Amino acid sequence: MTKRSHASVASSHVEPFGRQASYDGDASGSHEDGDGSSLKKPRSFMATLACDVCRSRKTRCDEDRPRCGYCRTMNVECTYQAPRATKKDQSLAVAINAIRRLESKIEDLTAAINIPPSASTVPLPPLGPIPDHHSPHTTFSQPSPGNHASALAPNSHPRNRPSLHGLVISPHVVGTPTKSVFPISETHDAVDLSFSQHRVALWPAVQQVLPAEFVSARAELPEDYIVDIENSRAPLPMDIDRPYGTAPESWLMSLPQSAVKGLADAYFAVFHRNMPILDKYHFFSSTLGMAMENEFGYDIESALVLNVLALGCLAVKTHEEGDFALPSCHSLGLRGFVHPEWYQLITDDPPGLKFFNEARKRFGFLMCQNDLLAGQFYMLLTLYYAQILRPLNSWTTVNRAALCCASILTRTGTVDYDAWEGDMLSRLFWCTLMYETVITQELDLLPHSGLLAYEPDTPLPKFTQCPRPKTSISGLLTDEDDSFFNFHFLAQAAHRIILTRVKQSLYTFAEKEGYPSANVTAEMHHQLEQWRANLPPSLQFSDHESDTSVSPAHVIAKAMLRSRYLVAKFHIGRPFLYKALHAPTYTSDTEYAEVREGLRGGMYWPTTLGLCAQMLSGLPIKFGWCCQCFGQVLLFNAVARSPDAKLRETLPDGWQEWVQIMMTLIESCARSSPGIAQDFELLRLLEA
Repeated sequence: MTKRSHASVASSHVEPFGRQASYDGDASGSHEDGDGSSLKKPRSFMATLACDVCRSRKTRCDEDRPRCGYCRTMNVECTYQAPRATKKDQSLAVAINAIRRLESKIEDLTAAINIPPSASTVPLPPLGPIPDHHSPHTTFSQPSPGNHASALAPNSHPRNRPSLHGLVISPHVVGTPTKSVFPISETHDAVDLSFSQHRVALWPAVQQVLPAEFVSARAELPEDYIVDIENSRAPLPMDIDRPYGTAPESWLMSLPQSAVKGLADAYFAVFHRNMPILDKYHFFSSTLGMAMENEFGYDIESALVLNVLALGCLAVKTHEEGDFALPSCHSLGLRGFVHPEWYQLITDDPPGLKFFNEARKRFGFLMCQNDLLAGQFYMLLTLYYAQILRPLNSWTTVNRAALCCASILTRTGTVDYDAWEGDMLSRLFWCTLMYETVITQELDLLPHSGLLAYEPDTPLPKFTQCPRPKTSISGLLTDEDDSFFNFHFLAQAAHRIILTRVKQSLYTFAEKEGYPSANVTAEMHHQLEQWRANLPPSLQFSDHESDTSVSPAHVIAKAMLRSRYLVAKFHIGRPFLYKALHAPTYTSDTEYAEVREGLRGGMYWPTTLGLCAQMLSGLPIKFGWCCQCFGQVLLFNAVARSPDAKLRETLPDGWQEWVQIMMTLIESCARSSPGIAQDFELLRLLEA
């Protein structure tokens, strides 16, 4: 396929292989047909905000800044009125203000946590406004998404300033590598509780009640056996199963245009929704065109495109597993998955391996790059490794992405996060930090990159649009669901604050009555319910709702929010479960009630049920969910076998069925990961 033939793809999608879409015809807005008759041509664009002079003259304004063409020609002052807020802007402001109110309450809770033990029964202080602590959430949580500046000076040493928000948690709470800066009280004999679900198997009380076969089998394994097993597995095959009849050096340029477009569309319809590493418009209008012009050479643009095509194969598989129409078919009103003509391209094992290997091969000469594009490349690698359940590989590449972020932030005096480039850096930063925290805190022998030190000075992204020429048909790349998934990101950020506070205020154990504090626990429940109530209407969920989603991304988004709510409920009750297992004489009826509510929250997570469990190719952070389920199966079995009758009574109805659902998910993922396969073999010993 020649460059010219590739460029024709734009007929259906904003000329994705060109750098800028163009229009034929002269400036007069009309042209003649073959017979010489004049045909009226539609206006190339409509002014959305004319300047005051053109508005008063009622003439067309080209909207150039700082002066439009007419004012520049006439040498007169050119002024514009402030743009009116759109419905999207107003909705975004509502979401941001909700997060700001939530953060205010959480900061007041921090003050309550730090009060002396003798004052632990004093009611919590009234909730009110708080000063800006320069956290990413307070920086972002302003009355409007307009002006704010965030700078990181090279000599400011952010690592010396403690973060106000702890670590990113997804899909479950994780611990920090250092002691919390918000201790619950001056209890000298208190011990910290681990958040790694694999550590549940090492709880003394759990080992006492579980079958001896399980305990002895676990004792024979290293403390962090997952790391050892995954580190010794064979690397991915390096061969490239190119289509029959194509040459090794030119097979990519011979791909059908529909295949390249279809795979890229599938990637943006699934994975981009939950991890917005790239900008969709910039990808189609620039990155893809440059890769085609270079005939998929050894350049960063080609490497990025090939990674997108690899993930696109997994996204197509996700559509097939959920029986959803691909984006191109859905736009035609078709329902259900239909095999595209180029389906043979995704039949690798794992899907997309041929494109993934081509991307790795091309990036070899670029491995020392540490800029934004290199960071995006490494996070796309991370995402692919995560989806095919290679956690150690994903940890390696996410560390490289973190190094790129840290390199930019360290050597850059001031980052303009209001600009599109700064916003893209913010998106990369948060995607990287969130995934790195999940993997390093579950596998807690893995070292951290140090990216967390830059958290206080890096605001959450605003999803600023890439600059677009007025004459382009960029509107075709504007998705009406963009705001839905942007709100979804903000909701996860707010939820993260709550979970971090749960960890910092509740996750220590001491053999004493009234520990942890009942007041703080009640406030945590209140904050979680506030988070749920303040979700934008499009993200609201009920306890029992049928899934009517129109795409895999919508299924996953709704499941993630509902699951996060339940996970938070479980983690609020988990310290009391540890206490009831290890110190029942100090456990009150109120604390047993917390255990009961926590166990109810630990059941029937949507991310492990229904379509999410069916669409394993697209389920985010599969390794994290499998680890979470591993610990849950152990805890439910430990409670059921406990000699404490009051503890056994906290088991909710249906827990045995739920355990089987979790076992099914672990068994499904065990086919792709030897570490998870070892988990499954251990859990099968519980049936003895």
